[in-house]
Order: sequence, then structure tokens, then C-alpha cells
Amino acid sequence: MNYLQNALSLIDFIQRTNESLLKEADLLQSCPNRMWLKRGDGSVQNIEMDEFSNDFVVATLQSSGPAESFIITDRASMDVKGKEFNYILYKAYHMANEKGVVFYQGIDNNSPVGTLQFSNMEDNIFFPLKAPEGEESSCNAMETDKSSTDGKHIVFLIGHYDEKRLVYDIQRLIFDTVNNVTRHPKLNFLFTLQINLFEGTPSEVFTKRMEFIEDFTKQKVCREYPNTSFDFVFGDD
Repeated sequence: MNYLQNALSLIDFIQRTNESLLKEADLLQSCPNRMWLKRGDGSVQNIEMDEFSNDFVVATLQSSGPAESFIITDRASMDVKGKEFNYILYKAYHMANEKGVVFYQGIDNNSPVGTLQFSNMEDNIFFPLKAPEGEESSCNAMETDKSSTDGKHIVFLIGHYDEKRLVYDIQRLIFDTVNNVTRHPKLNFLFTLQINLFEGTPSEVFTKRMEFIEDFTKQKVCREYPNTSFDFVFGDD
């Protein structure tokens, strides 16, 4: 799997867990703090958490054997304009991605209020990081005059000397970006990635990897995030 495949797998895991919890209200009542542990074969173990803490997560990962990803859940509430807002909190992490994702689902007496919503990303402190060594790719963003009141066109200028680092950072940029724009569902976003391999001729491996990432982004990622679309531009084209 690559970074984007891992990321979409994690989103699907959260969606399925949310659907399960909304159908089984007794789980929320008996123990809202749960750890959903997913193995490489796709099997999922549902574990009651003695405490909603990092220490519990670390101890469970150490004792339970290899895990591909996991979700921890909590039932919480907050004041929103003088009214109590109840929700299920999801924090999810994949063994091969350096960022975890946080989502929430509004509830009222265990019935859903609205849809599952993205909240933020967090550093993955639970699995050893597998990012390529070296500094991150240089990346600058600018909004173009093609933007309008109902849509935005944003260009990312991203480049690096090292092919592996560039491939990794491009995928991370795509996933971070599509999640951040979910906060603006009424706007459509076109993202142009201007990709540069500094002082070098792209290898055949790099070219094939980028072709795969471009195809995967347009066919899979944009299907999951329908208010986004992407153009890939290589070199000085």
C-alpha cells in the first residue's frame, strides 16, 4: 500500500465503525471508550478500554500482536451556543502513516445528528514512523484568479532533490488538503500540483509511481471527497 491507500483505508475503517456504533446503542451505554484493532487480514478486534489514555493504547499494541491500524472512541459533550452538543469521538491511526485523523459524529439519545465530520489531524505517536529520511519537500501554495465565489483554484508548488521523499510528501499533501477542505462543503476546489524534481531527470520508477498516484487521486480520493479535483503538472510544463 502507499500513503493514500492507507489513508483511505483508515477513513473507511472509521465510517464502518461509526455505522456499527450507531446501530448498537448498548455499546455506547456500556462502555463508550473502546479500541477497535484491525489486523493485516482485515479482521477487527473490539476491546473495552479501562481508561481513555495513550498508556492504554501503547500497552494494548504491545500485548496484542501486529496491528495494521486502530481506532479509539469516546462519547463526549460540549457547549455550542448555549446548547449541549453530544458526539462520538474517533481517533484513528495507521501503522505506515505519520498522521492520525480525528472525526466526530453528533448524536441525540444515540441517534445520529448530521453526518460524520472531520475534525483535525494528530501526530502518530503509536507506530514507528516510516517517512523517508531527509528534510521535507519545499511547498508553496497560492490561490489563482480562476477562483470564484463558489469555487477555489489553488496551486501547490512542490519539489525536492530526492524522489522517494517527494513521492511521500505529495501523497501526504493531497490527503491533508482534501480533509481540510471538508470544512467548506459548499465550495468546489481545483488543486494544481506543480511537481519538480530538482536538478535531476526523473527515473522510470518515479514516473510510474507518479502515474499511479495521479490516477488513484482522481479516481479514488476525489470520489471520497467530491468537492475536490486535481491536476498534476510535472517539471516546467
